[in-house]
Amino acid sequence: MGCLKTLAYAGAVAMVASSALFSAPAAAADLGAPPMMAAPPPPPMIDGMSGLYLRGDIGYANYSNSKQTATFRNTAVVVPGFQIDQSNFDNVAFAGVGVGYQFNSWLRFDLTGEFRTNSKFSAIESFSNTSGLFPAIGGCGARCYDTYHASISTNVFMANGYVDLGNWGGLMPFVGAGIGYANHKVTGLYDISAQPAGGFGYAPDTSKSNFAWALMAGVGFDVTRNLKMEIGYRYLDMGDVTTGIVQCQGVATCPQEVHRYSLNSHDVKIGFRYMFGGDGPAPAPMAPLIRKY
Repeated sequence: MGCLKTLAYAGAVAMVASSALFSAPAAAADLGAPPMMAAPPPPPMIDGMSGLYLRGDIGYANYSNSKQTATFRNTAVVVPGFQIDQSNFDNVAFAGVGVGYQFNSWLRFDLTGEFRTNSKFSAIESFSNTSGLFPAIGGCGARCYDTYHASISTNVFMANGYVDLGNWGGLMPFVGAGIGYANHKVTGLYDISAQPAGGFGYAPDTSKSNFAWALMAGVGFDVTRNLKMEIGYRYLDMGDVTTGIVQCQGVATCPQEVHRYSLNSHDVKIGFRYMFGGDGPAPAPMAPLIRKY
């Protein structure tokens, strides 16, 4: 009886082992082939711009003299009925360079320096011909006239801030403001009397720097990934221009006249900004992961 139990137990063990042996491949087959890993998407394009940029500008300036005055340093001479009948500044061209930084997609700042070509200044002034006051001047009727000519050159240095107003179909409008200073040089000022008796005066050259400010608006667009072009308008207030004292020639008395102009400008300009960085090839996408089993 004990032998039968032993044989039965051994047979059961053998059947269990055989069943496990033949069922293992089936279980492995049920798992199927290892899944293939999908390639990860390529990383987003990295702009790579450093924010630093260089700029260059060229433009055309329409000068206006919002206020011109004349004062007389020789208080012993009274000029009766004095008035400025006409004054004019020639329009000029200008060119500038600068360096700036783009902080984000809407805010940027730059420092600029600008050279302006000479503007030819002319004016006509007159005064009443009071009998006996200017005995050396004759033949000028009720009023006597003088003409003035000079050249004015200006360099402008500004710190500017801009707000970019988004991208509208590739066009990027902006507004801005700037503060700085303007250096004016007045050269070759001379005064010629229009009267037959003649008269001539001249003033020494002068140089003066004063506060300047500007308001700007325009639109920009991308020429390349790194190069941007701007077309804009700027109102530029360049402060006062003061001449030297006019030294009279050929007359007995000289009022020692000094001119003062409040000079501002309506500018139309074209600018280019070169952005540093971001000019290399885009990063290559990562290779797909492959697992071996």
